[in-house]
Amino acid sequence: MRSITVVSACALAGLLFACGDSGGSGGAGTGAGAGGPGVGPSSTTGSGGPGSGGYGGEGGAQMTMLADSVTQFGITWTFDAAYPVGQFANGDYFVVGPVTITGVSPEPTSDRNGTVVDPPTGSQGYDDRGGDYDASVRASFPLSLSGIASVVSSISHGDSDCMDGNNPAFTTYDGGCQRGPIHTQAVLTVLAQVPQAGTFRPPYIGGGQKPLYALADVDWSLLPSLPAPPSAPSEDSVLRHVERPWIDHLLNWTLQHGCATHNMYCYGREIGDIVSEVGLYVMLDTPARETLAIRLIQLGIDNGGIVAGGGSWPADGGHMNGRKWPIVFAGMMLGDAALASPGPVSGEDGQTYFGANGDALWGVDCDSCFFENGCDLGGACNSGRQDCRDPALLVDGCEGYRNCCTSHTWVGQALAARLVPGAVQAWGHDPFFAYVDRWMSGAVDGGGGTGSAFVGEMWDLHAP
Repeated sequence: MRSITVVSACALAGLLFACGDSGGSGGAGTGAGAGGPGVGPSSTTGSGGPGSGGYGGEGGAQMTMLADSVTQFGITWTFDAAYPVGQFANGDYFVVGPVTITGVSPEPTSDRNGTVVDPPTGSQGYDDRGGDYDASVRASFPLSLSGIASVVSSISHGDSDCMDGNNPAFTTYDGGCQRGPIHTQAVLTVLAQVPQAGTFRPPYIGGGQKPLYALADVDWSLLPSLPAPPSAPSEDSVLRHVERPWIDHLLNWTLQHGCATHNMYCYGREIGDIVSEVGLYVMLDTPARETLAIRLIQLGIDNGGIVAGGGSWPADGGHMNGRKWPIVFAGMMLGDAALASPGPVSGEDGQTYFGANGDALWGVDCDSCFFENGCDLGGACNSGRQDCRDPALLVDGCEGYRNCCTSHTWVGQALAARLVPGAVQAWGHDPFFAYVDRWMSGAVDGGGGTGSAFVGEMWDLHAP
């Protein structure tokens, strides 16, 4: 068995990059989070998260290992030889190429356990039971890669083990039930050279740029240090929400049938609620804050990469919540004004507007034949729409999606933006914030609810 040799980036011939004092050991880390990464022939598993030394500190030379395999979240990529590998700020792995990946474990089977390189928007090759499946985008092995590339591999679920309403579904990482047939996904990034220590993983998506942001550029002064209220969830539960990458490139309702349920939730209602909770928890003075902020920034970088590649999550009932705040948060924390202001890319903006009487109202801009007396007509126009605007622009749309699956998921996001200086302006859609105020004031029929007691208590304590 070949031993794993830990070497500085400066010691790798031809791979010199930002050589200086090392910022840490660059190992698997000791931060929170179960099921951490591992490297080497034996796929030794670390204890999770970036934590102490997990990303090699900030600045200086990134610490690397020579390894012929990498394991993360139960997925192993095997190489044809030993290559320099290391970890990004969030704990995900990179390998310095050109590299040939000889195989992945669990082994791909017919239309399951798929791998996709630089995934396209709107289709996936991970599991044929998922939405928008396209076998042509699946990678085959051996796989030779150079330059910069993102390898997204998956573990498929077996048979359904729970029911989401009347639909066969699969257990989530925290005991919920969602329709995504994929269990786990992980991202291995191929780079042309060793990055600076404390670099964030570039977006996994294809079709756009793959910027390398630095942990050293994070402006921690933007975060308040609020006391944790009694209703605050456990650190472990919040960290687990964003421990693994959210592979979210389908960009339509079919994600409900396509996500990895041990990485994320598939439906926008839960996505919005989780982003609200994580977004507020990172405002608290807790030991987990730095690790949580790093993970939320990474989610924002990934979502921002989708936007830069031409994607968005257009308003559609309860599906498209929670994607914008991570982008705005990442841009604010990294000092990237363009990232912080992605425009109207998510359901929060597409379903809020200023009406004819100046009130901030809820509803999607649909053909007026969908709407009558506050609810949709459906029928010949588009049966089942429950989120259309009042053609007179005077009242909120039908209560169906308004109350069950959208409005309450927005409260924590709106409050988090107000707690980060300049974030409301960067968000750039005032009706969203004004509508959340109406919702929480009780002016919206059936309004006032939040996704959790924690979000509600934070609103009571800190809303303007």
